[in-house]
Amino acid sequence: MGRLGRSGIVALDCFIEAIRDAGYRGPGAALAELIDNAWEAAASEVHISFLGERDHLAVVVEDNGHGMRPSVLNLALQFGGTTRFGSREGLGRYGMGLPAASLSQAQRLDVYSWTARKKVWWSYLDVQDVRAGRMTTVPRPSRRSPDCRPTLGPRSSGTIVVWSRCDRLASLDPRQLEGALRVELGRVFREQLWAGRSLLLNGKPVKPADPLCLRRGRNLRGAKPYGPSLEFPVEVIDDGGTRRRSKVLVRFVELPVASWYRMSNEEKRTWGISKSAGVSVLRAGREIDTGWFFMGTKRKENYDDWWRCEVRFEPELDHLFGVSHTKQGIRPTDSLLRLLTPDMEKIAHDLNSRVRSTFLGLKRAKSTGAAVERATARDHLVEPPPGAGRGGRRGRTSMIGRRGAVGGLSYRIKAEDLKEDCFFAPRLRLGELVLTLNRQHPFFDELAQPEGRVDRVRQTLELVLLAAARAEMRAAGQRVVLTKFRRRWGSVLATFLS
Repeated sequence: MGRLGRSGIVALDCFIEAIRDAGYRGPGAALAELIDNAWEAAASEVHISFLGERDHLAVVVEDNGHGMRPSVLNLALQFGGTTRFGSREGLGRYGMGLPAASLSQAQRLDVYSWTARKKVWWSYLDVQDVRAGRMTTVPRPSRRSPDCRPTLGPRSSGTIVVWSRCDRLASLDPRQLEGALRVELGRVFREQLWAGRSLLLNGKPVKPADPLCLRRGRNLRGAKPYGPSLEFPVEVIDDGGTRRRSKVLVRFVELPVASWYRMSNEEKRTWGISKSAGVSVLRAGREIDTGWFFMGTKRKENYDDWWRCEVRFEPELDHLFGVSHTKQGIRPTDSLLRLLTPDMEKIAHDLNSRVRSTFLGLKRAKSTGAAVERATARDHLVEPPPGAGRGGRRGRTSMIGRRGAVGGLSYRIKAEDLKEDCFFAPRLRLGELVLTLNRQHPFFDELAQPEGRVDRVRQTLELVLLAAARAEMRAAGQRVVLTKFRRRWGSVLATFLS
C-alpha cells in the first residue's frame, strides 16, 4: 500500500464553489451582510452604487466607519476570519459575511480600507484564481487607491467593497434590481434608518419600510397595537457557565380594515397588505426573517392579511431561533415553539375573528348585494310559498306590502354561528326570506372572504344558495327531511373543504 501524502483540510477549488452556494436568497441578503459590517464599524452612512450594465455590472459599497488596519483587513477576507468570532454582542458572529456574501454574487471581491486619510490598504479574493490554484491564501494588503471614485468624499476613515464579474446578477435588470432592493433593505434595516443612519442606493436615500404600518416610511400608517406587548423570559447560560436572563418580545397590531378595505387589489399588493400575513423576526433590531411562525395549527387565511406581528430577540438567543451564519432565516427549536406558540396562536385566532367580524359588519352596512337585488327583483316570477299566495289577505301583507305593486319576497343574507352542521339555514318572516350563513362552516371562508374572489363567481354561488332556500319554502311538509339533508350536505361539504 502506497504512502499517503499530506492533504489540506479544505479542497479550495471545491470549497470556493460550495461557498458561492451558501444559501443567500439573493443580492439583498448578501448586501445586508456588508451593511451589517458597516454598522458594526460605527458607520453613519452607507452608499451602494451600481456601475455598468448586466454582464459588466459592478457593485460598490462604501461606508464611513472606522476602517480596518492591514492585519484586520487580511483577517476579514478569510472565511471565518473575525475579531469577534462567536460573539453574541452584535450583528456578526462567525466572520463569514464579507467573503461568503460577496462571492455568492460576484467572482471578484476587492476591499479598500483606511484608518487615516490617504493611507488606503487593499486586498482581494478572485474565484478564478482560486479555481486555477493561483490563490491559496489571502494576498497581503498593500497600499493602493480605489479604482472607482468614492461618492462619500474625503474622510478620515472608511471602507469600500467592490464586487466585479457579477455573474449571479447578469440576468437581472439593474433598474428592477434597484427597486426591489429599496423595498427589501428599507424593511430589513428600518430600525437603523429610524435611528438616524443613512443608507443610499445609487445616490438616493433608502426609506425605512414598516410592515406593522405604525411608523413613518415607505409604507401606509394607521395600524393600532392589539393589547400590550408580550414578554417571554428566557434563561441563558454563557460559555463560562454563568446563568443570566434574556427575553423575547412580541407585539401584534391591527390594520384599519374600515379605512383600507376599499383599495383595489393592485393597491393592496403595492402597499404590502395582500399576501403579507405573518411575523417579522428581528435580531438585534435587524429583520432576519418573515413568515408564518409560532402559529401552531392555525392555517393562514386571507383575513390574516389585516393584522401583523413582530418578534424581537438578541443574538444571545441565536441557538433557540436556529440562526445560521447568513442571518437570513430562523429554524425555531421545539423549546422555543413550546414557549411562544400557545399565546401567539390564540391571539392570531382572536385577531382573525375580529377582522372577520369587521368585514361582515361592513358588508351588512353596505347596500344590498347584487345577488340579493337580483333574487328580490325576480321573485314575483316564482310560485309563492304555501300560505303566502298573492291573492289572499295574508299574501298582500307578506308579499306586496314589502315589495310594492310588483309582489314577491324580499331577500337578505347574513352570517351567524349556527349550532347545527348546516352551512346555511333559511327563514321566512313577513315576506322576507333571510339566508343565514354559518360562520363556523369551512364554506363560509370560501364564499365570504373579501380577498381573491371574482364578483361574478360569488354572485352565482349566492344565487345558488338563495334558490335552494327559496325552493325549501315551497316544501313546507318536508322541512324536517330537508333540514336533515342540509345537515348531511353541510357535513360532507365540510369534509371536502377541510
